[in-house]
Amino acid sequence: MKTSQSLVITSPYTISSKSTAIKSKVAEGCARIRIELGGICGSDLSVYKGSLSHANYPVVMGHELYGTVFEGDASGLFPHGQKVVVQPNLSCGECDLCLKGKKNICRHKQTLGVTQDGGFTTFIDVPITNLIPIPDEMDGKLAVLIEPLAVIVHAFRNVSIEVGDTVAVIGCGTEGMLSSILAQLLGAEVTAVDISQDKLGLMKGYEGIETGLPDILTEEYDHVVEAAGVPKAIEQSFEVVKPGGNILAIGITGESVNFNANKIVRSEVSVFGSIIYDFPDDFDQALQFLKKYPDQFARVVSKVYPFSDYESAFETAISGKVAKVLLDFKEGQM
Repeated sequence: MKTSQSLVITSPYTISSKSTAIKSKVAEGCARIRIELGGICGSDLSVYKGSLSHANYPVVMGHELYGTVFEGDASGLFPHGQKVVVQPNLSCGECDLCLKGKKNICRHKQTLGVTQDGGFTTFIDVPITNLIPIPDEMDGKLAVLIEPLAVIVHAFRNVSIEVGDTVAVIGCGTEGMLSSILAQLLGAEVTAVDISQDKLGLMKGYEGIETGLPDILTEEYDHVVEAAGVPKAIEQSFEVVKPGGNILAIGITGESVNFNANKIVRSEVSVFGSIIYDFPDDFDQALQFLKKYPDQFARVVSKVYPFSDYESAFETAISGKVAKVLLDFKEGQM
Protein backbone atom coordinates (compact mmCIF):
# COMPACT_ATOMS: atom_id res chain seq x y z
CA MET A 1 0.00 0.00 0.00
CA LYS A 2 1.28 3.45 -0.88
CA THR A 3 1.97 5.86 1.94
CA SER A 4 2.06 9.62 2.17
CA GLN A 5 4.49 11.56 4.32
CA SER A 6 2.50 14.23 6.16
CA LEU A 7 3.26 17.14 8.48
CA VAL A 8 0.88 16.66 11.40
CA ILE A 9 0.26 19.01 14.31
CA THR A 10 -1.17 17.20 17.35
CA SER A 11 -1.31 20.23 19.65
CA PRO A 12 0.11 23.77 19.61
CA TYR A 13 3.87 23.80 18.97
CA THR A 14 3.92 20.01 18.45
CA ILE A 15 4.48 19.02 14.82
CA SER A 16 6.00 15.91 13.34
CA SER A 17 6.33 14.08 10.06
CA LYS A 18 4.20 10.95 9.94
CA SER A 19 3.64 8.24 7.37
CA THR A 20 -0.02 7.66 6.56
CA ALA A 21 -1.67 5.11 4.31
CA ILE A 22 -3.16 6.27 1.01
CA LYS A 23 -6.56 4.97 -0.01
CA SER A 24 -6.36 2.70 -3.03
CA LYS A 25 -9.19 4.54 -4.78
CA VAL A 26 -9.37 8.29 -5.36
CA ALA A 27 -12.35 9.89 -3.65
CA GLU A 28 -15.32 10.47 -5.94
CA GLY A 29 -15.25 13.83 -7.71
CA CYS A 30 -11.60 14.31 -6.77
CA ALA A 31 -8.17 14.12 -8.35
CA ARG A 32 -5.15 12.83 -6.47
CA ILE A 33 -2.48 15.51 -6.31
CA ARG A 34 1.22 14.97 -5.68
CA ILE A 35 2.21 18.08 -3.76
CA GLU A 36 5.38 19.80 -4.91
CA LEU A 37 5.41 23.09 -3.00
CA GLY A 38 3.50 24.44 -0.02
CA GLY A 39 3.53 27.95 1.41
CA ILE A 40 3.53 28.58 5.15
CA CYS A 41 0.77 31.11 5.81
CA GLY A 42 -0.11 33.27 8.79
CA SER A 43 -3.02 30.92 9.42
CA ASP A 44 -0.59 27.99 9.62
CA LEU A 45 1.40 29.90 12.23
CA SER A 46 -1.79 30.62 14.17
CA VAL A 47 -2.62 26.90 14.15
CA TYR A 48 0.96 26.21 15.22
CA LYS A 49 0.73 28.66 18.13
CA GLY A 50 -2.77 27.60 19.13
CA SER A 51 -4.25 31.05 18.56
CA LEU A 52 -6.84 30.02 15.94
CA SER A 53 -9.90 29.09 17.97
CA HIS A 54 -11.65 27.02 15.30
CA ALA A 55 -8.63 24.86 14.42
CA ASN A 56 -8.88 21.12 14.97
CA TYR A 57 -6.11 18.92 16.38
CA PRO A 58 -4.59 16.65 15.26
CA VAL A 59 -4.58 17.83 11.65
CA VAL A 60 -2.31 17.65 8.62
CA MET A 61 -1.17 21.22 8.09
CA GLY A 62 -1.04 23.33 4.93
CA HIS A 63 -3.38 25.04 2.48
CA GLU A 64 -1.21 27.03 0.02
CA LEU A 65 -0.53 24.20 -2.39
CA TYR A 66 1.00 23.61 -5.81
CA GLY A 67 1.40 20.19 -7.35
CA THR A 68 0.80 17.75 -10.17
CA VAL A 69 -2.18 15.52 -10.84
CA PHE A 70 -1.04 11.98 -10.03
CA GLU A 71 -4.37 10.33 -10.75
CA GLY A 72 -7.06 12.21 -12.64
CA ASP A 73 -10.79 12.30 -12.11
CA ALA A 74 -13.36 10.39 -14.16
CA SER A 75 -14.32 13.50 -16.15
CA GLY A 76 -10.84 13.87 -17.60
CA LEU A 77 -10.76 17.59 -16.84
CA PHE A 78 -7.59 17.17 -14.80
CA PRO A 79 -5.48 14.44 -16.42
CA HIS A 80 -2.32 12.86 -15.08
CA GLY A 81 0.59 15.32 -15.19
CA GLN A 82 -1.50 18.49 -15.13
CA LYS A 83 0.02 21.20 -12.92
CA VAL A 84 -2.51 22.63 -10.46
CA VAL A 85 -3.03 24.99 -7.55
CA VAL A 86 -5.51 24.09 -4.83
CA GLN A 87 -8.34 26.29 -3.56
CA PRO A 88 -8.37 25.05 0.04
CA ASN A 89 -11.75 26.22 1.34
CA LEU A 90 -14.79 23.97 1.15
CA SER A 91 -18.23 25.58 1.30
CA CYS A 92 -21.48 23.78 2.03
CA GLY A 93 -23.36 25.21 -0.95
CA GLU A 94 -26.60 25.14 1.03
CA CYS A 95 -26.56 27.89 3.66
CA ASP A 96 -28.14 31.29 3.03
CA LEU A 97 -24.77 32.89 2.28
CA CYS A 98 -23.71 30.22 -0.21
CA LEU A 99 -27.06 30.55 -1.96
CA LYS A 100 -26.34 34.28 -2.32
CA GLY A 101 -23.00 33.53 -3.95
CA LYS A 102 -20.97 34.40 -0.84
CA LYS A 103 -19.22 31.06 -0.49
CA ASN A 104 -16.15 32.73 0.99
CA ILE A 105 -18.17 33.40 4.16
CA CYS A 106 -20.11 30.13 4.15
CA ARG A 107 -21.55 29.45 7.60
CA HIS A 108 -20.16 25.91 7.51
CA LYS A 109 -16.87 26.53 5.70
CA GLN A 110 -14.11 23.99 6.16
CA THR A 111 -10.46 24.80 5.47
CA LEU A 112 -7.68 22.38 4.59
CA GLY A 113 -4.96 22.42 7.21
CA VAL A 114 -7.19 24.10 9.79
CA THR A 115 -10.45 22.25 10.31
CA GLN A 116 -9.59 19.16 8.25
CA ASP A 117 -6.45 17.51 6.93
CA GLY A 118 -4.50 19.74 4.61
CA GLY A 119 -1.83 19.46 1.97
CA PHE A 120 1.57 19.42 3.65
CA THR A 121 1.72 15.81 2.52
CA THR A 122 2.96 13.78 -0.41
CA PHE A 123 -0.49 13.02 -1.83
CA ILE A 124 -3.90 14.56 -1.26
CA ASP A 125 -7.29 13.98 -2.89
CA VAL A 126 -8.90 17.32 -3.80
CA PRO A 127 -12.33 17.97 -5.36
CA ILE A 128 -11.82 18.97 -8.98
CA THR A 129 -14.06 21.97 -8.29
CA ASN A 130 -11.25 23.25 -6.04
CA LEU A 131 -8.45 23.02 -8.61
CA ILE A 132 -7.13 25.52 -11.13
CA PRO A 133 -4.83 24.38 -13.96
CA ILE A 134 -1.39 25.96 -14.18
CA PRO A 135 0.72 26.27 -17.35
CA ASP A 136 3.65 23.82 -17.43
CA GLU A 137 6.09 26.64 -18.08
CA MET A 138 5.13 28.60 -14.96
CA ASP A 139 7.58 28.50 -12.04
CA GLY A 140 5.98 26.62 -9.15
CA LYS A 141 7.37 29.16 -6.68
CA LEU A 142 5.23 31.77 -8.41
CA ALA A 143 2.21 29.50 -8.80
CA VAL A 144 2.03 28.81 -5.07
CA LEU A 145 1.50 32.57 -4.56
CA ILE A 146 -1.83 32.43 -6.43
CA GLU A 147 -3.81 31.64 -3.28
CA PRO A 148 -2.43 34.47 -1.09
CA LEU A 149 -2.52 36.93 -4.01
CA ALA A 150 -6.16 36.00 -4.65
CA VAL A 151 -6.88 37.31 -1.14
CA ILE A 152 -5.63 40.74 -2.21
CA VAL A 153 -7.33 40.63 -5.60
CA HIS A 154 -10.61 39.95 -3.80
CA ALA A 155 -10.07 42.77 -1.30
CA PHE A 156 -9.20 45.26 -4.05
CA ARG A 157 -12.48 44.53 -5.84
CA ASN A 158 -14.17 46.59 -3.11
CA VAL A 159 -12.54 49.81 -4.31
CA SER A 160 -11.41 51.46 -7.52
CA ILE A 161 -7.68 52.16 -7.38
CA GLU A 162 -6.84 54.58 -10.16
CA VAL A 163 -3.60 55.94 -11.54
CA GLY A 164 -2.26 58.60 -9.18
CA ASP A 165 -4.29 57.48 -6.16
CA THR A 166 -2.42 57.35 -2.87
CA VAL A 167 -2.36 54.05 -0.98
CA ALA A 168 -0.99 53.39 2.49
CA VAL A 169 -0.29 49.78 3.38
CA ILE A 170 0.09 49.15 7.11
CA GLY A 171 1.96 45.90 7.69
CA CYS A 172 4.63 44.42 5.40
CA GLY A 173 4.13 40.72 5.87
CA THR A 174 3.28 38.60 2.85
CA GLU A 175 -0.21 40.05 2.35
CA GLY A 176 1.09 43.57 2.93
CA MET A 177 3.84 43.05 0.36
CA LEU A 178 1.36 41.65 -2.15
CA SER A 179 -0.96 44.61 -1.50
CA SER A 180 1.86 47.10 -2.06
CA ILE A 181 3.01 45.43 -5.27
CA LEU A 182 -0.49 45.14 -6.71
CA ALA A 183 -1.44 48.72 -5.80
CA GLN A 184 1.70 50.02 -7.52
CA LEU A 185 1.00 47.91 -10.62
CA LEU A 186 -2.45 49.52 -10.75
CA GLY A 187 -0.78 52.94 -10.89
CA ALA A 188 -1.05 54.07 -7.27
CA GLU A 189 1.54 55.98 -5.26
CA VAL A 190 2.25 53.52 -2.45
CA THR A 191 3.61 54.01 1.06
CA ALA A 192 4.22 50.81 3.05
CA VAL A 193 4.95 50.84 6.78
CA ASP A 194 5.82 48.35 9.47
CA ILE A 195 7.37 48.34 12.93
CA SER A 196 9.87 45.67 11.84
CA GLN A 197 13.04 46.80 10.11
CA ASP A 198 13.43 43.27 8.73
CA LYS A 199 10.08 43.47 6.95
CA LEU A 200 10.79 46.98 5.73
CA GLY A 201 14.02 45.63 4.32
CA LEU A 202 12.03 43.20 2.20
CA MET A 203 10.31 46.17 0.55
CA LYS A 204 13.49 48.10 -0.22
CA GLY A 205 13.93 46.50 -3.63
CA TYR A 206 10.65 47.89 -4.94
CA GLU A 207 11.50 51.15 -6.63
CA GLY A 208 8.88 53.81 -6.17
CA ILE A 209 7.32 52.38 -3.02
CA GLU A 210 8.07 54.58 -0.02
CA THR A 211 8.78 52.60 3.14
CA GLY A 212 9.29 53.40 6.79
CA LEU A 213 8.02 53.15 10.33
CA PRO A 214 4.33 53.94 10.92
CA ASP A 215 5.12 57.52 11.98
CA ILE A 216 5.96 58.47 8.36
CA LEU A 217 2.22 58.39 7.61
CA THR A 218 1.70 62.11 8.18
CA GLU A 219 -0.61 62.70 5.19
CA GLU A 220 -4.05 61.44 4.24
CA TYR A 221 -4.51 58.62 1.74
CA ASP A 222 -7.20 57.69 -0.76
CA HIS A 223 -7.00 54.06 0.29
CA VAL A 224 -5.57 52.43 3.40
CA VAL A 225 -4.87 48.71 3.49
CA GLU A 226 -4.65 47.36 7.02
CA ALA A 227 -2.59 44.18 6.75
CA ALA A 228 -1.00 43.95 10.20
CA GLY A 229 -3.98 42.69 12.17
CA VAL A 230 -3.13 44.56 15.38
CA PRO A 231 -5.25 47.23 17.13
CA LYS A 232 -2.75 50.07 16.70
CA ALA A 233 -2.55 49.49 12.95
CA ILE A 234 -6.33 49.42 12.61
CA GLU A 235 -6.64 52.60 14.66
CA GLN A 236 -3.99 54.33 12.55
CA SER A 237 -5.95 53.41 9.42
CA PHE A 238 -8.79 55.65 10.59
CA GLU A 239 -6.35 58.46 11.38
CA VAL A 240 -4.72 58.61 7.94
CA VAL A 241 -7.58 57.88 5.53
CA LYS A 242 -8.85 60.83 3.49
CA PRO A 243 -12.43 62.09 3.73
CA GLY A 244 -14.32 60.00 1.21
CA GLY A 245 -11.54 57.43 1.27
CA ASN A 246 -11.52 53.69 1.82
CA ILE A 247 -10.12 51.35 4.44
CA LEU A 248 -9.51 47.74 3.41
CA ALA A 249 -9.29 45.55 6.49
CA ILE A 250 -7.51 42.29 5.68
CA GLY A 251 -5.55 41.81 8.92
CA ILE A 252 -7.18 39.61 11.55
CA THR A 253 -7.30 40.26 15.28
CA GLY A 254 -9.60 39.25 18.10
CA GLU A 255 -8.53 42.19 20.25
CA SER A 256 -10.61 45.27 20.99
CA VAL A 257 -10.07 48.30 18.75
CA ASN A 258 -10.80 51.97 19.43
CA PHE A 259 -11.63 54.22 16.50
CA ASN A 260 -13.42 57.47 15.78
CA ALA A 261 -16.84 56.40 14.50
CA ASN A 262 -17.68 60.05 13.90
CA LYS A 263 -15.09 60.15 11.12
CA ILE A 264 -16.85 57.35 9.26
CA VAL A 265 -20.08 59.32 9.24
CA ARG A 266 -18.95 62.92 8.79
CA SER A 267 -16.12 62.15 6.38
CA GLU A 268 -17.96 59.39 4.53
CA VAL A 269 -15.15 56.92 5.05
CA SER A 270 -15.92 53.46 3.71
CA VAL A 271 -14.61 50.44 5.61
CA PHE A 272 -14.45 47.08 3.85
CA GLY A 273 -13.73 43.84 5.62
CA SER A 274 -12.44 41.17 3.26
CA ILE A 275 -11.78 37.48 3.75
CA ILE A 276 -10.29 34.99 1.31
CA TYR A 277 -11.74 35.10 -2.23
CA ASP A 278 -14.28 34.14 -4.86
CA PHE A 279 -13.22 31.05 -6.77
CA PRO A 280 -12.31 30.73 -9.56
CA ASP A 281 -12.49 34.43 -10.53
CA ASP A 282 -9.98 35.77 -8.02
CA PHE A 283 -7.59 32.87 -8.64
CA ASP A 284 -7.77 33.46 -12.38
CA GLN A 285 -7.01 37.16 -11.92
CA ALA A 286 -4.13 36.40 -9.55
CA LEU A 287 -2.70 33.95 -12.08
CA GLN A 288 -2.78 36.60 -14.79
CA PHE A 289 -0.95 39.14 -12.61
CA LEU A 290 1.74 36.58 -11.74
CA LYS A 291 2.22 35.61 -15.39
CA LYS A 292 2.46 39.25 -16.50
CA TYR A 293 4.69 40.53 -13.67
CA PRO A 294 6.78 37.56 -12.48
CA ASP A 295 9.81 39.59 -11.42
CA GLN A 296 7.83 41.85 -9.10
CA PHE A 297 6.18 38.96 -7.30
CA ALA A 298 9.08 36.49 -7.23
CA ARG A 299 10.79 38.40 -4.40
CA VAL A 300 7.86 37.68 -2.08
CA VAL A 301 9.30 34.19 -1.64
CA SER A 302 12.10 34.52 0.92
CA LYS A 303 13.13 30.93 1.65
CA VAL A 304 12.53 27.43 0.34
CA TYR A 305 13.18 24.46 2.64
CA PRO A 306 13.07 20.74 1.87
CA PHE A 307 10.14 19.07 3.60
CA SER A 308 12.56 17.12 5.80
CA ASP A 309 13.68 20.45 7.31
CA TYR A 310 10.16 21.57 8.27
CA GLU A 311 11.25 22.57 11.77
CA SER A 312 13.69 25.16 10.40
CA ALA A 313 11.03 26.34 7.95
CA PHE A 314 8.57 27.05 10.74
CA GLU A 315 11.24 28.68 12.92
CA THR A 316 12.08 31.00 10.04
CA ALA A 317 8.45 31.78 9.24
CA ILE A 318 7.53 32.49 12.85
CA SER A 319 10.55 34.80 13.29
CA GLY A 320 8.70 37.56 11.45
CA LYS A 321 11.88 38.49 9.59
CA VAL A 322 10.94 37.08 6.20
CA ALA A 323 8.07 37.06 3.73
CA LYS A 324 6.85 33.78 2.25
CA VAL A 325 8.52 30.54 3.32
CA LEU A 326 7.96 27.46 1.16
CA LEU A 327 8.28 23.74 1.81
CA ASP A 328 9.61 21.72 -1.11
CA PHE A 329 8.05 18.26 -1.14
CA LYS A 330 10.15 17.11 -4.09
CA GLU A 331 13.33 17.10 -1.99
CA GLY A 332 14.30 15.73 1.38
CA GLN A 333 11.35 13.37 1.75
CA MET A 334 11.72 11.26 4.84
